[in-house]
Amino acid sequence: MRLRVEKEARVCFSNFFERGILSFITLGLITFVALAGDGRAAATIEQAVKTLDGLSGKERIARVEEGARKEAQVRWASSIPVTRAETIIQAFRKKHPGIQVEFSRLSGRVLADRAIREYQGGRYDIDVLGSSAVTVGTLREAGVVGSYASPEAAAVKSGRKDPKGFWTAHYSNALATICNANRVKTAPSDWRDLIQAKWKGDFSIDVERFQWFLALSRIYGDEGARKLFLGYMQNGAQVRRGGTLQSQLVAAGEYSCALAVYLDNIHVLLKAGAPVVYSVPEPVLLSPDIIMIAKFPPHPYAAILLYDYLLSVEGLAHLTRNHALFPPRDDVPILDEFQLLQGRPAYFIDVEDQSRNFKESSKSYQAILQR
Repeated sequence: MRLRVEKEARVCFSNFFERGILSFITLGLITFVALAGDGRAAATIEQAVKTLDGLSGKERIARVEEGARKEAQVRWASSIPVTRAETIIQAFRKKHPGIQVEFSRLSGRVLADRAIREYQGGRYDIDVLGSSAVTVGTLREAGVVGSYASPEAAAVKSGRKDPKGFWTAHYSNALATICNANRVKTAPSDWRDLIQAKWKGDFSIDVERFQWFLALSRIYGDEGARKLFLGYMQNGAQVRRGGTLQSQLVAAGEYSCALAVYLDNIHVLLKAGAPVVYSVPEPVLLSPDIIMIAKFPPHPYAAILLYDYLLSVEGLAHLTRNHALFPPRDDVPILDEFQLLQGRPAYFIDVEDQSRNFKESSKSYQAILQR
């Protein structure tokens, strides 16, 4: 059922860009609606924010909610999995019943490319974007995203938001090592352990885990990271695509371990009773997903309302209470079993660094994997 729903969401998202059709989530079901109008917006998000200048906190909220009710809808395009988005949307609609949330999902780089093409053609159909960090630069340079300093961003940790308001980290995935519990008693706790001969040909790495390679390049140095990944390949690493698939193959006993999978993938398997163990090497590598607000949002007040909600304690808790994800602020609850990670040395994989160096880093990474 989950695969079918996500396939429908992808098809709908394509239609969203090609014919102005969006999906929306309501009462736990995904349905389809045709949107009228040409998708053009008259005002920038910066102009909308100026109408809130000088208002007190309560007055500001009242003004935004009043404007959002008149707009009656908001469009959220994101790479966040449908199952995660659905929980947030249901809660948002319960709090703001007069506002229809129209949600569409596609992977970050594809989302960015299509959004840029639409903007270049004069169509402004998106209010809020959620994407991978590597898309920040291209979206900003193309004029797709605007500057908005959400009041909720004041509680976001330093380095996890753009000083000019072009992006904010929504949540972060921790990169972990997963192993089959029937074959491995304790998962290796250091990234360098897997170059040992005893692991030869018995582990996998992801063909697209560019941010992992970039982070270790910053921690170990370019040459240190290069030698490490060459060591993986010389030790028979199996190159796969997709952390979810890698985790499932480990659980099935296809091979012993997989590196740099998202901790939430492991959490899902553990909840299902899969025979897996894991470790989170230090420093804990945190890979962020970000949110941005469109430069020309078709529903500016509803866009502000949703963006603020996504960064609020209430909005974030719908993710972090149910998933092994880490919020960008310290006042949001997380799963009990992952509380210990909060006190360990961590490395937040810099958003601007990922975006600026994506092409170079991915090229180097791919070159190593092809050896």
